[in-house]
Amino acid sequence: KLITLGGKTALFEKWGLSARGPRLWALKNRIDRAFAARLDDLKPMAPPALPRDVTQGVRAEISGGQPICTGCAGKVGPGTLAGALAALPQDRSIGVETGVGDDAAILNVGGTRQVITTDHLRAFTEDPAVFARIAALHALGDVSAMGAAPQAALAQVNLPRMSDTLQSRTLAEILAAATEVFADAGAAIVGGHTTLGGELTLGFTLTGIAAGSPITLGGGRPGDTLILTRPIGSGTLLAGDMALKARGPHLSAMMAELARPQGPAARILKTAHAMTDVTGFGLAGHLMNIAEASALASEIDLDMVPVFDGALELADAGVRPTLYPANRMRAAGANIPDSPRTALLFDPQTAGGLLAAV
Repeated sequence: KLITLGGKTALFEKWGLSARGPRLWALKNRIDRAFAARLDDLKPMAPPALPRDVTQGVRAEISGGQPICTGCAGKVGPGTLAGALAALPQDRSIGVETGVGDDAAILNVGGTRQVITTDHLRAFTEDPAVFARIAALHALGDVSAMGAAPQAALAQVNLPRMSDTLQSRTLAEILAAATEVFADAGAAIVGGHTTLGGELTLGFTLTGIAAGSPITLGGGRPGDTLILTRPIGSGTLLAGDMALKARGPHLSAMMAELARPQGPAARILKTAHAMTDVTGFGLAGHLMNIAEASALASEIDLDMVPVFDGALELADAGVRPTLYPANRMRAAGANIPDSPRTALLFDPQTAGGLLAAV
């Protein structure tokens, strides 16, 4: 065997003999680099052939060969969701002050305004701790967007099938990372539910307390300026990663940004007239929610919109998340030209930035 040691030294062992030194390290380094170079240009695997008989709609759905995206890009489209939510009753006699559609519901509990929300994500990284941290921050975005202070969290964890030992280790990593995020925000995990399934998914239901009137989508005023606290393009980068087209440094930089808490930004923006967090429906979709709820129009200067490194290049190469068509359809009547940069306006964001009208 030939193994690498510290200080540019390698150890060689065979037939009871051994040797070490920098020349062996140089040999081992050359062997490792030659192997790694074979992985630089991996080609996507062709999808398996469908059986003759499949459920109605399956063949058309997967004919493009693109798997369903992970993160918040795996959401149901805004048009489909709006149609389902329209059928829900709007009963405010039980202390619910807001209807369906805002970032969180507002409950009046003995004169105290409490907000409640839930979020759920499919895993987009093999590191459960990194995923848990970003998923927790993603869920906190709805509470922060309402101008509320996080209070309590319930965790919903779906683990892929694994041994009892690995279940314990994985759950420990997930809960430790999420607990740290919520503790830093002044909240705590108070319970939840676990199950086994086909893949790792993670969600949190959160409550928060609003000291004054919560910030809603409908408070925007004519002449307000829009503030966005985080770049867009994470959905395109994750879709590019699945297609083996994204670059490692760009993905690493994006993950580091998504793992950064937005509590300080939320506290600065606590006097915003309207606010939301930019997630699955993209910057354009969530901005339209504010504009429609506030009975206003909005204008975007594309050059002022921050974009993650690498996202524009992937968009220019035609990379689109699976939720992109539904998001684009949501804004069919808007005056938005078609270009790689405008495509990112419909990019579904995971743990996206706060969008505030001030």
